[in-house]
Amino acid sequence: MMRRTTTRFAEKLKKQAFGYGDVAPTGAPGFGEAQLHPPDTVSQTAAYFKENMTNLPKYKEIIEGIGYPGQRHSAGGLCTIGRIYYGPGRYDYGRPKMPKGWFQNFFYPFWEFGHLMFVADRWVAFRMLRHFLGIMICYIPFNLNMQWNRAMLEEYKTHHEW
Repeated sequence: MMRRTTTRFAEKLKKQAFGYGDVAPTGAPGFGEAQLHPPDTVSQTAAYFKENMTNLPKYKEIIEGIGYPGQRHSAGGLCTIGRIYYGPGRYDYGRPKMPKGWFQNFFYPFWEFGHLMFVADRWVAFRMLRHFLGIMICYIPFNLNMQWNRAMLEEYKTHHEW
């Protein structure tokens, strides 16, 4: 009886796990012919931007980016950031295809950063935005208090010997 109960609850928790679901659902960001490598021509660049600008964030990306109590994390690379969508068809599945020309290679790190933050793993950008807004919400009251204290100190100096 206990074994059945724990199995039933484990299935419910599995739906909240990081990266639960299809590894490459239709319409997932970062998949497609235009996404496999940095664009080399103007037509590839146009296709790349057209596909990215019309692909709205998915519900799953928004929820993973905002976070929720008991959120599971994924084993990633340098920062333990995993991938929600990963599998054959994603540009960094296996060995990424590098650009051929020196101009494309020079700007590859900028393309890689933008592609990861705003295309393939958009939920990371949501996470960064969440942290920035949280810091600002906590910082503004302290900054106001600091300015008030500075003004009170200046007023004190005018009326008293310092």
